[in-house]
Amino acid sequence: MLLDAIPAGLEEDDGLRALTGFARQAAGADLIIAYEAGADGLAMPLAAEPGPLPRPFSTAGLRLEEQDFSGGPLPAARIRLPSAVLAALGRPAGRVYHLAAPTPEAPRSGVLMLYAANPAWQCDCPFRSGVGQGVPLLGKVFAQMLAARRAVLQRRQLGERFHDLFESVHNGIAILDGDGSTALVNQAAAQLLDLPAGELPAARLAAAMRRLREGAANGAELADTYAPLQGDLNYALVTHWLLGERQFEVDTHPILGDGRQGRIWLFADVTAQRRAQEELRRMAGTDPLTGLPNRRHFTATGQALLERLRAAGQPLGLLMLDIDHFKSINDRFGHPVGDLVLQAVAQRCRELMRDQQDMIARLGGEEFAALLPNAGPAETAAVAERLRAAVAAAPVSSPGGEVAVRVSIGGAVLTGEEALDAALERADRALYVSKQTGRDRFSFG
Repeated sequence: MLLDAIPAGLEEDDGLRALTGFARQAAGADLIIAYEAGADGLAMPLAAEPGPLPRPFSTAGLRLEEQDFSGGPLPAARIRLPSAVLAALGRPAGRVYHLAAPTPEAPRSGVLMLYAANPAWQCDCPFRSGVGQGVPLLGKVFAQMLAARRAVLQRRQLGERFHDLFESVHNGIAILDGDGSTALVNQAAAQLLDLPAGELPAARLAAAMRRLREGAANGAELADTYAPLQGDLNYALVTHWLLGERQFEVDTHPILGDGRQGRIWLFADVTAQRRAQEELRRMAGTDPLTGLPNRRHFTATGQALLERLRAAGQPLGLLMLDIDHFKSINDRFGHPVGDLVLQAVAQRCRELMRDQQDMIARLGGEEFAALLPNAGPAETAAVAERLRAAVAAAPVSSPGGEVAVRVSIGGAVLTGEEALDAALERADRALYVSKQTGRDRFSFG
């Protein structure tokens, strides 16, 4: 067999070198060059015997495909050999034989066999006198080896690109193979899961993920969410794991939509993004001068609170506050002092809220409002009186002097099916009564 002389276990490049060496011995050629060439004819030598490799050369002008080598080597004068090939031969060429070894990606690949005009060596070569009949099989072997070599290189390049991508992304990635035996973990996921990066048993990855998930603030909820994974290979979902002060968006789905191909887990740290979103929401619902909730926040919270209390059969106390003679304060002391007064009133009211459920908001100008969950008429009136007294208890210090501050308050209690807007109107009418009857007082609507 022709291939019996080829050493086993060689890499693709070594295999090509071994095959060219065998072909030289079999055909008695002075130089054999195995090359890969695309449709443009640019040849990249891959193996040469004897070496070294010649420089790349063009086969476009050789018209090798048009020559008939069935009878054996042709006179070199019929083929204009490239200078790189002649330089590799080192002396004038007498005859040339060509084996086509096309592959789908490199259709003009082949093997050149060159015989010097004055051979420097003699050999007992089995095919020297009948190259055209004995050697053509080597063309198919060369083509197979070239195709295999290209496939290996492509897989290697794909693997290197995948590895670079796998390790360069900031998100954690864990990939389980289809049979569930092994997993691949990138550096980001390894740090999160306290595992070594790279390939490891799938059971070890599963245990680390379970520990991390169970330690999450929402671990019990996540356990219920992931329960369908036990019976559905194609289960896919995106959840959030609350890990201390950090929050991760975790996406899991089957590879290519088929759980038999494996499963991928993606861990994205969205802590900064969530904090930014929360800050934007807070700013959108906050009065920048006083730091209190603004009208938008007050209305949204009040409506949700009203629905919850109504379902529980509990009342909602509502207060409207207005700083007395605030225009006069601005006119006398200036708007910067007016801002100080607004901030002082906001702070004193905030400190007197009963608990975290109560809300005091600035609706605009010198007008404030308070929501008092589960407060009936007596409790609402008591809170209003404490607010009024706290605001009036001490003047506000300013660069222009001490500023005495008073507030008028109107209140209402929501029960039954009354809408929030309707209750606000009642409290506002009560506030007007307080203004009309002397200010610095509370009235019920």
